[in-house]
Parts: sequence; C-alpha cells; structure tokens
Amino acid sequence: MKTNTEAIHFLHALVSNVDSGILSFDIEGYITLVNRKALEYLNIPSDVEDVLDTNILDIINIDELHETIEKCLTVSRKKFHIRNILHDNRYLIIDGKKLLDGMILSITDITADVLAKDRATQTLLLGQEIERRRLAKEIHDGVGPNMSTLKLQIDAVKRKLKDEDAINALEKVNTAISEIATDIRQISHDLMPNSLIDFGIVTALSNFSNRITETGEVVVVYESNIEDGYLTKEHDLNIFRIVQELVNNALKYSNCTTIEISLKELDGKLIIVVKDDGNGMASNISDKGIGLNNVNSRVDSLQGTISIDSEKGKGVSVIIELPIKSNQA
Repeated sequence: MKTNTEAIHFLHALVSNVDSGILSFDIEGYITLVNRKALEYLNIPSDVEDVLDTNILDIINIDELHETIEKCLTVSRKKFHIRNILHDNRYLIIDGKKLLDGMILSITDITADVLAKDRATQTLLLGQEIERRRLAKEIHDGVGPNMSTLKLQIDAVKRKLKDEDAINALEKVNTAISEIATDIRQISHDLMPNSLIDFGIVTALSNFSNRITETGEVVVVYESNIEDGYLTKEHDLNIFRIVQELVNNALKYSNCTTIEISLKELDGKLIIVVKDDGNGMASNISDKGIGLNNVNSRVDSLQGTISIDSEKGKGVSVIIELPIKSNQA
C-alpha cells in the first residue's frame, strides 16, 4: 500500500511539472488526474483539488472537445487529435488516448507558433502588396501618360493628312489606343484602388461592385454595416483582396447573373459573405484547382475561419469570420 501511495505521489509530481496540460478521466467521465496547465489552457477557474472527481463534461466549455469526449463516453473510446482550437485567445492541440479504465488528454499551447506563422504570412503578403503598389504607380505615372502622348501625336499627324483613307486608318488606331488606355487604368486600379487608400474598405468595395455592375454582364449587390476607418488598414487591404479573389473566381467560373457581397459586424466578429447564383461546384474551397489558396492564407493569417456552401446548379456561398481589429478606442 505504501508503494502504491508513493507511486501516486510521484505521478502527481511528474504531471504537475510538465509543460503540457494533462487530464485523465475514467469510463464514466470523472476526472482522476489533472495538472494546473490543463486548467489554465482550458480556462477552468478552479484548483486542481476542486476538479478531481468532477465529471469532465460539466467543466469543458469547448464545443468540439465536449462533443468528442461525450462520444468517447457514450459510443466508444477512441483516440483523437484536435488541431488548432482557438480558445480564450490560445491556440491548442488536444490529443486523447485510451487507457485501460478511461482516457487521458494531452493539451499543448501552440499560440506562439501560430502567431509566428501568421506574421510570416503577413510579411509575405505585405511584400506582394508593395510590389502591386509599385506596379500600379509605374502604370499610372509611366505607361498611362505615354499612351496619351502617342494619341496626341497621331492627332497631329491626322491634321496634316488629306487622304481620307489614311485619316480613317489613324482614327481606328486612336480608338484602339483609347481602349488600351482604359484597360491599363483598370489594371492599375485593380492593383491598388485609390479609394481603398483614400477612404477605406467600405468605399473601395462599393466602387468595385459598381464597376462590375456597370459592365451589364453581372449585377453585384453590396451591403455593409460598418464605416470607412473602423477597421485597421491591414484588415482593409486583406479583406479587399479576399473579396476581389472570390468575386473574380465567380465571374470566371460560375456563369452567374448576380453576386452578393456582405461585410458586417456581428457579435464582435466581422462576417464576410460572397454569394453567387451560378453553376455551383462540388469541390472544397481549399482546392488548388480553383485558385483560392491566397484567400485561405489571408484568412489564416488573420486568425479567421472560412466555410463554403455549394451544390451543383445552386451557386456558391463563401462565409468568412474574422476577429475584429478596430481603430476605435
């Protein structure tokens, strides 16, 4: 009996000094072993002694973990691995393993790793945006004026000509130059919209939607319950790129007639919805074939979630939830 008691004390001392959270429970769900790290990571405001012999389902407030443990207790005890749970501003990995008379959970805090990866992603995306801005400036300040100068030179030549055929030919060249100049301005604007810089995401998305609607091919319906300047510049830029990619994807592949864009604050989160009435698709949003890897990268870097609802012939609805980073005090 003494040996058994010493073993139990040794086990408790060992568990209390590891960096991971450790929690075990019996086949009825009653906690038999737990350390302070587990209580800290799971945000349970109790002492170790107070939690022992408590049913684990009464204290776990993480929905996915609660459902998994409940299934282990009522259906079958199987090992599980839950990755990147966001709980109380922590990112956790939770592993469950079967014991002879219960299960044991190992809880690891990976917040630092996730944030470091997100910072690296944001640095990469920032580099892309700097290059976009440089190209937009080069096009606006260089190519655009050169096209205008070329048009003036052709007009000057036309005034000196008397041959109607030559004049008509140059007029067609002028028309082509005007169309190219319009395309160049559009490319420059898509690379870095002035409205996004000068005003913010709400105005930028409104202008973006109006430009598409004005083509007469697709109607874009846009609504928002936030104001320009409410979000950080980082959020503004990332959100614009996310919506731009999703809308362009719908225009290319969905054969839709209407696209709905919604940008709203709800219950402390920013909810972005891009929905079309097109052909729909069966593949997942992360499918490389539909070119949305950059969307996933941006959403991940902002600690958000993305989901897709789609069926063949019933359009696509993409819903993104982001924690709000506001400029408001």
